[in-house]
Amino acid sequence: MPNKPFNPLAAKTRLPVNRDVGLHWGITVLPKHGKVECRACFERLDSKVRKPNDKWRMVNDPGAWGGGTTPEYLVLGFSKGATQTGVYDSGRFEDVAFAGMRDRLTQALRAIGVLSQLETCDDKISNPNSNIAFGSLIRCSVSRHDEAASRKKGMEIYGCTGPLITKSFKEIPEIISTCTSRFLTDLPLSIRAVFFLGNSDVYVKGCQSVLQHLFASDYRVINPMAVRANGRVWVHLAHPSGLNGHFNTWLTTNKGPGLKRLQACAALFETGRPIQRMAYRRH
Repeated sequence: MPNKPFNPLAAKTRLPVNRDVGLHWGITVLPKHGKVECRACFERLDSKVRKPNDKWRMVNDPGAWGGGTTPEYLVLGFSKGATQTGVYDSGRFEDVAFAGMRDRLTQALRAIGVLSQLETCDDKISNPNSNIAFGSLIRCSVSRHDEAASRKKGMEIYGCTGPLITKSFKEIPEIISTCTSRFLTDLPLSIRAVFFLGNSDVYVKGCQSVLQHLFASDYRVINPMAVRANGRVWVHLAHPSGLNGHFNTWLTTNKGPGLKRLQACAALFETGRPIQRMAYRRH
């Protein structure tokens, strides 16, 4: 029988509320559950769609899910993909966030001890007062022109997959800067950890560069998958998209992609109490 992957949070470690951010309770830019009124990147009041440049398309459809007034965790995708955008326009709002990948997201959050075996992302996303807030690095929907797909289909195709997403940090830095400055700088003090969905080296580097810019005076690298900034930890998890072929390896092993899960867990464990020397299993 194979050994189960090591999970340092399996004992339901309770993380302390960070109170060293230097902000006052009640001063927060974390939006409440629902569609968000923000047009910071849209100059024309009657425009729902704009092109930041000739390669990117942006739709004004920001939203926020769960969290209540004192969330413990914040989960961030990059932006809404085509599936989520379609649901936002014509479906039930509570069905938008991480549509089509919630089972995997539930598995990921259980693996790091944030969800119990009886809890699901469906419940947390749908409940306006849940202890987990959900959103995205860029609250509006953005997509990039996919040259290869466009040539193949003979028409303009825009996408929001991993290889295209990572181009955003160089191609639309002003959009990322505007959105993160507006929605990440003054988070509630109750938030113990922020989780980025996506742990490729390029995406991690991009997100960490954003955090270092936002919180230059309070930024420390914990390990390759996590930093401490603004009085809390910011951790990268495997993206739950079905297109992520490494997800199951991340979830069930302790080597290769699975090592990144261990590093994510270790970062959370560090915030709960002084780190103990742990013998990671070698497979």
